[in-house]
This record gives sequence, structure tokens and C-alpha cells, in this order.
Amino acid sequence: MKESRVWISSDIAKDLGLTDSPFPAKIMELKDLLYIFFRDAQPRDILVIPFMREYTKILEHMKDRGLFGPVIIYSQGDVFMMNAMDLARQGVVFIDPQRFPRPMILGFITFLQRTQSRHDTEEPLEQETRPFKPTTKDPDEIRKVFKEVMRKRLRVYISCQFRDDLPTLTATCEIIEMAGEVETRLVLDKFNPKEFVGLYTTKGNKKPLSGYASIGEANLGFTLNMIHSVGGRISVYLPSSIYEQKRKSFRVEPDPKEPITLYIKPAHGPTQNSSIRDISEGGIGLSMAYSNLEKGKTYSIALKLPRTELILGDAKIAFKNADQEMHVNYGMSIDFHASDLRYIRTYIFKRQAGILASIRDLSI
Repeated sequence: MKESRVWISSDIAKDLGLTDSPFPAKIMELKDLLYIFFRDAQPRDILVIPFMREYTKILEHMKDRGLFGPVIIYSQGDVFMMNAMDLARQGVVFIDPQRFPRPMILGFITFLQRTQSRHDTEEPLEQETRPFKPTTKDPDEIRKVFKEVMRKRLRVYISCQFRDDLPTLTATCEIIEMAGEVETRLVLDKFNPKEFVGLYTTKGNKKPLSGYASIGEANLGFTLNMIHSVGGRISVYLPSSIYEQKRKSFRVEPDPKEPITLYIKPAHGPTQNSSIRDISEGGIGLSMAYSNLEKGKTYSIALKLPRTELILGDAKIAFKNADQEMHVNYGMSIDFHASDLRYIRTYIFKRQAGILASIRDLSI
């Protein structure tokens, strides 16, 4: 296990006078720090960031990616948290530099870093000692997987296409209860967006829910069948199988009226272009007639988002499969500069809001 690192924003490092760091540290601008942290951090790494109103979203992203190291929120001024004790139990600490001297703060961070590194050495993580099978129909194995998801309070992604001519709506939730040995049921709660439960209950017609969750390096997909919905919670049956899910990030389907176009340069021949089927921070899916892109190879690409200039990057072919209409389905992992990735994040956020609004206002 690698030694735990401290990820700290450059403003805080400057305020603390952090020049010769007493611990392994990554220091950079906040917007770059968060992107690189979520991409490269080890499970027990420590994050030090300034106070921001959206800090709960950062905590959710950490859960989604299996990151459970301490989080230090550098709060200058009076920030009174009603749920400070609950946050402390989750490893979140608020520190006000106006109340604590800088050497004490640095000493505290150093203590946390050494504690995390020692924990890594002495107590290997359960997910490393016992990897989960990416594909199984064994009920006992499946129960173990979902017990682990519930125990670690990992976020679960679920999706439903309410009607064939509508885009898929995706939400995140947590498993808060698991009961029954013969016919095991799961209780899903803490949905984001919260409207998902009401929309699915009234307009979903008990359609199966597609879901996936990440446990360490394992990304597991599954199908959930609804039992009932009560008080903002959905009860479902334990899935009969789990499989390996290639895509790790939240995805949306573009509006057909405002397509996203991909331009890709093969090793030989002219540039190819196609509208994409779905997009996430980490990948895209599309179907095109061109079949000479090789699985495992990386290609130069340009992406045209609605009302945005072309953004340039690279794409690696992670999946390739021919369909019955003589087209080829591709799944690609994408790599863009952090300054360009924000355009994709903004698009995904706005598109999800648009999908939610279109389903909310619809009579099915």
C-alpha cells in the first residue's frame, strides 16, 4: 500500500506557510486539485480544502469513488455546523485558522497523515484482501456484495427510461436496509434528485431499474425490480446477478435536437464523425458505420458540445461490438484537460436537469 498523501489547495498551503512539507503532499489550485484528487487519490489520502457551500457534494463523490480518508475543511470566520458531530464521525473536521495557530494545524495534519499511513501498513483494506467477483449469479456472493455496499454507505447509481421516446433519468441513492435470507429485499433511500422516487412511483410502471456501484476497483452492474415505495424510499428485490460495469461515471443522453458530435482521427484514412449516444466525465458511447477503430488503441478526438467551441482530447477504445444493423457500437474512455472537462461537467448537470423537467411535466 502506498503512503497516504495530503491533497491541499494552494491558497491554504500559502496561508499555512507550507514550503518544506513535513508530509507527502499534492499542492495545486482548487479546481485542478479536486479533479486530480478524484482521478488519482488512494483510499486513505487526506483532502484539505476551503469551506464551500457544496462541500456535501464533494463528500458524496468521495463515497462514490471509494475514498474514505479524512477531510479537513479550512473555514475562515464563524461557520457554525449544526451536524458537526455527525460529520466528525464521517472523518470531516472544520478548522478555523483564526482560532488555532498555524503550527498546531500543520501538526494535526501531519498526525493524520502518519496515522493513515500506519493504518494502511498494519490493517490492509478488506477490499484488497477479498476482491469481489465482477460477474456472478451466486446469491450468497451477491448478498456479500450488497452488504459491503451498505456497510460502507456507498452511493448507488440507478437509471430508468420511463418511455422509449424519453431519455434515461439517473439518480444516486444509498442502501439503508437489507433483510430476508430466502427472498432478500433492499431498501433504497437518500435519493438525489429527490424527485426520482415520486416520478418513478407514479410514471415508472414498475419498470426494472438499471444500477451500478463501485467497490474499490470493482465496478458492478445489476438490475433491480421494485416491490413498493413508501415515504420517499423504494424497496427492491436483491438482484439475481451482477456483472462488470465498464463505465465508472454518471452519464446522460444528449437531446436529439441538440446532438453532441464526435470527430475522431483513425491511424489511417480521413477523420470520422458521428453523434454520440451518451456521455459522462470519463467516457462516451456511440454507434457508427466506421468499423476500423481498434479496441485498446488511443485516438485524437474533438468534441462539439451544444453552444460550445470544439474541445480537443484523446479517446481510448474500451468496448467494440457490431450490431444487427451493420453498425459498430463503441465505448470510449476520454481524456481532456481539466479546463475543458468543466464544459462536459456543466453540460451533464444541465442536461440532467432538463431530463428531470421533461419527465416531471409529462403525462404518461
